Amino acid sequence: MKKWPLYLVFPLLLAGCQSGPSEAEQQEALESEVMQLHDVAMADMGKIYRLRRSLTSLRDSLAQQSTDTATVNLLNQQITQLYKADEAMMSWMRQYKAPDTLAHEQAMLYLQEEHTKMAGVKALMDSTIANAKQSYSPYEQK
Repeated sequence: MKKWPLYLVFPLLLAGCQSGPSEAEQQEALESEVMQLHDVAMADMGKIYRLRRSLTSLRDSLAQQSTDTATVNLLNQQITQLYKADEAMMSWMRQYKAPDTLAHEQAMLYLQEEHTKMAGVKALMDSTIANAKQSYSPYEQK
């Protein structure tokens, strides 16, 4: 029996087993996910700034009237939370380094950690914005 046809088919079988994204493509996809999360969160930075400014103005106005100290305290807490959300984003950006020099496995672990961190920052920003909007909405001029 002739074995030479196996030599022709064997490389094709091996090539078929290696379908799927390469290591570089996997790393690129994960890094892209991290950056997409970052970009969505960055779009909310303007909201944080505007809300912080609005709440500060409202707080100052209510404090001058000395009418509702509970509301003034709540507004102070909301403003502080907006600062913390802003700082969480800035802190993440300062510490993030593209994993260009890391081996694939190390880069993937790093990017997974960064994805988790950025998802946490985004969740913090979302909840802080929602809480601040809720606190401000009764006073918002329509």
